[in-house]
Amino acid sequence: MRGGETARTPVQVGDRFTRAAGSSKVYVVTALVDKPGLLPHACLLLEDGMPSDELLVSVEALGDRKHWRPVP
Repeated sequence: MRGGETARTPVQVGDRFTRAAGSSKVYVVTALVDKPGLLPHACLLLEDGMPSDELLVSVEALGDRKHWRPVP
């Protein structure tokens, strides 16, 4: 595949992640942001957190196991 085509988005709303550096905090994907000319991003909300506990992280970064790990 080329030109940004993907068979399946690797991150979905509802997916859960934690930082790889041993944090016990779990973030849930609440939305996906895909705008022309920009990398796709995911809105992450701290599980059981406040709306101010939201992060915007590129989908590519979430795939980097040095920084983020999926939580079953």
